[in-house]
Amino acid sequence: MTDDHLSRTPRIPAFIKNFGRWLLVIPSIILGILIVELVYYVFFLSSGTRNVDMQMHRVVFLDGSDTIFRNHGDIFTYTPHNDIRNLTAFFLNSEFNIEYDYHFRTNNFGLVQDDDIIAERESLLLLGDSFTEGQGAEPWFRLVSPEINKLGYQAVNGGLMGTSFEQWLKLEGYLVANNIRVRKLVVLFISFDYNRAVWNLQPDDFRCLSALPLCRFDESLFYRLPPQEELPSWIAKIRTSRAARASRAPTSKRGWLAARAAELLPASYRVYMYFRSGQMEQGSRSAITELIRINGAENVAFLHLPQKDELDHGPNDLGLRARHSIQQTGGKLFDGFKLCRLTTSDYYANDEHPNRAGYAKIASCAANVIKVMVAEKQ
Repeated sequence: MTDDHLSRTPRIPAFIKNFGRWLLVIPSIILGILIVELVYYVFFLSSGTRNVDMQMHRVVFLDGSDTIFRNHGDIFTYTPHNDIRNLTAFFLNSEFNIEYDYHFRTNNFGLVQDDDIIAERESLLLLGDSFTEGQGAEPWFRLVSPEINKLGYQAVNGGLMGTSFEQWLKLEGYLVANNIRVRKLVVLFISFDYNRAVWNLQPDDFRCLSALPLCRFDESLFYRLPPQEELPSWIAKIRTSRAARASRAPTSKRGWLAARAAELLPASYRVYMYFRSGQMEQGSRSAITELIRINGAENVAFLHLPQKDELDHGPNDLGLRARHSIQQTGGKLFDGFKLCRLTTSDYYANDEHPNRAGYAKIASCAANVIKVMVAEKQ
């Protein structure tokens, strides 16, 4: 074969060669996904081990002046000097049950406590999520604030529902920027907080809290509380909207792709969320390190509280990773699983939050941790 003949042989363009390779790779990827989904279906869904998501059945109604919440950059508080009512109900089968109905007050910073915070006073700050806020009962902070005052510190309740380590760092920064002198810090956390993202209220949330007819019932987190006589009819509308969403492809822009992926490919979506949660855990690790650096390890205590589903078996993997991060950074960790002695009867039946008795135990437990931390420094 001559060189002249070789020179006349047509060459296959590189993009065609690459395309051919992808034709081999793509079926392999699809086959792998199908195998993962099949294994998940056989060993998880068909075995009945899938947990029922009670959040889809929970409806949170709020009442108070103004918009209930307000944003501060990428975080939020409640509106200041507000008397807020929280009525949370669950619809199960054809009925709905009111799980809890209570009032709480906010101070000049929109935090859940009766007393205003005075600038320039040395303060002891509690940070945490809804367990620290006291969602589900009148705030347990009222039980510990007098004890904090006796120790010579102004008591500040930085507990806000659904928040995380990274968000608590931002909240402390917001308070410090407003001349609140944080001298002692107690961080109360549950395992799930370790991979939560920073969030605040969106325009749709504020519209829904201004008037119920403006709500997207299948998406809203919170609803403005209607008059008592109208409550059953609004519950029915919310139930119908959520049921319709569950039976069709989501049509809204917010989260429709994730919702569709979770519905069609639940196993693959779980794998994706596993790797995504790693980013949020990195944010939590960084926030823990920064909280200790800013305040000094001797001035910070971390109290790990149990979720209801952890009572029998102890901290889950997330909780263990959170504990490891705290200890690795030199933080002082208190085991609320042992110290607070919560039992199943200390939580609501359908809701994941403690009830009044459970919060009383948390208040006692937190007060003891505070006394230990303050005494060790003296």
